[in-house]
Amino acid sequence: MKKIIGLAVVLIWALSTQAQGEKIGLRVGYQNTMMKVDGSKIGDTGSSFFLNVYKDARIIPFLFVHSGLQYSQAKADISGDNYTINYLGAPVGLKAKLGPVYGLAGATFNVKLSEKNSPTGDDAKWYDTNTFVGLGFNILMLNIEGRYSWGLTDINSGIHNDAFQIGLGIRF
Repeated sequence: MKKIIGLAVVLIWALSTQAQGEKIGLRVGYQNTMMKVDGSKIGDTGSSFFLNVYKDARIIPFLFVHSGLQYSQAKADISGDNYTINYLGAPVGLKAKLGPVYGLAGATFNVKLSEKNSPTGDDAKWYDTNTFVGLGFNILMLNIEGRYSWGLTDINSGIHNDAFQIGLGIRF
């Protein structure tokens, strides 16, 4: 039941932005996750991928509300276990554009879809939240973007997810 409510919140949140000058896009790329306890890295970082469908709604000529849905995997090798959590998230933020270059910052609410190999033996929370900043570059309909996100939620016995993403996108 919690997952259904969480997914409904994610869908409503991601689709709530309505304004003129909307751009819809698809972004896919590499994600490197680092899990931390009390700010210190635990285990080895994990490599995975992400897939993001997004919408940019113009507020003023150079400022947009950025929202969407994102599938991602948080991975780390902790004590020999390949800890993996699959998430469906709703990133929401502001995007400022200057020519072909843009910066963005915001927050993401993630709902856990699945989990395996928990290092504590306990299940992670059904949700995770993080904040992110990023830079990107537009080339015609394509964009290249890098983001860093900081985990705000204690997902499992003090563990927080931080991640670096680099992706290639296309805008419609």
